[in-house]
Amino acid sequence: MTNALAVVAHFDDAIIWTGGAIRKTRALGWDWTILCTCAAEEGRRAYFLESCDALGAHGLALEFVDHPDGGPFSRNGRDALSDAVREAIHAASGSERRIDRVFTHNPDAEGEYGPHPNHTEAALVVSDLVAKRILRPSCVVHFAYRRLYGAPEAATAARIDASHVLQLDYDELAWKAAWCARARDVELRDPTLGRVSWLEKLAWPCPNPEGFSGQALVLPPPFAGRR
Repeated sequence: MTNALAVVAHFDDAIIWTGGAIRKTRALGWDWTILCTCAAEEGRRAYFLESCDALGAHGLALEFVDHPDGGPFSRNGRDALSDAVREAIHAASGSERRIDRVFTHNPDAEGEYGPHPNHTEAALVVSDLVAKRILRPSCVVHFAYRRLYGAPEAATAARIDASHVLQLDYDELAWKAAWCARARDVELRDPTLGRVSWLEKLAWPCPNPEGFSGQALVLPPPFAGRR
């Protein structure tokens, strides 16, 4: 059995960037844990845990600050976040070393649709835990997407240089789109956001195929290598 971990920043990130991959590999016997770093608000936390149940994954929700402005770790301490991720994984699995593959955000300037401090935080915390050999996966897999055009819309597609893609069929994409629509509704009901949803600006937050990259990355089917 493959034990996989996704470390994401926000309540809907796992669905948007790798929901199809989790669902398809779960059907092949992969065991998934999804950890969300910024799930303090009740509605977002509930969505995250419900989506994990729908994916057949173990959900771990932390309560760090969701801050689209400022630099990485400007509002969340790097050591505090790293320690919390380590402790949550250890409590859930009993041993971080059981994890075979870790999926997370892309730490470079392009990000998924441009840089987001929380996305970068999640990716760098994974790098820290791997460097310290607290996590010992066979590989770290980064989401590989690019922004198609400028603000205010931010539709995305798999990067040209993504090393692997995963194509979704119509029913799989429809399932993913339904969960993205639910995420939009969660944001629209959140009074702290002024009844505005960032997902409205993403235009079509269901990139297909899903894209992934990593150093010397080799992923088995259903992922398709592009190099």
